[in-house]
Amino acid sequence: MENKFAITPPSKTFAKNFIKPFKLYFDPQFIGIDELDVSRPALYVTNHSVMGVLDGYPFAIELYIRKGIVLRTLADRMHFKMPYWRDMISEKLGIVEASRENCEELMRNKESIIVFPGGARETFKKKGEEYTLKWNDRTGFVRMAMKHGYDIIPVAAVGAEEAFTVVKDANDFFHDNFFGKILEKTGLMDTLLRGGDFVPPLVKGIGNTIIPRPEKLYFNFGKRISTKKYKEQFEDAAIQQIMKAKVELELLKLLQKSLKIKREHQDTNVIRKFLLKK
Repeated sequence: MENKFAITPPSKTFAKNFIKPFKLYFDPQFIGIDELDVSRPALYVTNHSVMGVLDGYPFAIELYIRKGIVLRTLADRMHFKMPYWRDMISEKLGIVEASRENCEELMRNKESIIVFPGGARETFKKKGEEYTLKWNDRTGFVRMAMKHGYDIIPVAAVGAEEAFTVVKDANDFFHDNFFGKILEKTGLMDTLLRGGDFVPPLVKGIGNTIIPRPEKLYFNFGKRISTKKYKEQFEDAAIQQIMKAKVELELLKLLQKSLKIKREHQDTNVIRKFLLKK
């Protein structure tokens, strides 16, 4: 059967040159990547940071450079409603619209996949929500993993939450004001803005610009979580919740460990220390 999502990855030399400016600016650290077992495909489950621009692709590129693994990202449908953008991310980056059917297709073809269960809600964080997971009742990712016998690898992304400061969020824009009440009464808050979850925050980075602060980034790879024993029970909602809770707990542990490493690390880069001055 033809793989409709097949892509030809760039050379590793191109990937190294592409990511070089990013590495110079953020100095990302990849914890546990050398010990990672990549002998079979897996579902990489990670957290989104505010705005979602600094979390998935750095470790995906690093995995390709070091291990030769091409990760396919499942992205929110909003990306595929923008004509030129959707063509670029699908054709050049191999990103696929998140849906059950598309995930099935990727897994049938033994692709390794990145998924962000928090989706847009986790990128559009409100004040005080740093490093919180907004998965709600989403269990589709564990259902797919169980059905296809995929292991799940949790990956914690730390540092990007400090690269931006949320100045105003959905509560400031729409709650407890006239405009917000109109949207709620007309039902537009739910149909257009997903109950307010689909409202990007106003953020700032260096000074009052949207240039992210050069915070050191950390990507912490956890151990594989097997789903094989639940393969025949993939439709069982209770089992799905158990597996989701297990993955969520492991990712939260990784986040706490990574935050501890970040707090204890002394960054000696003079330029970064200057730009990070309060």
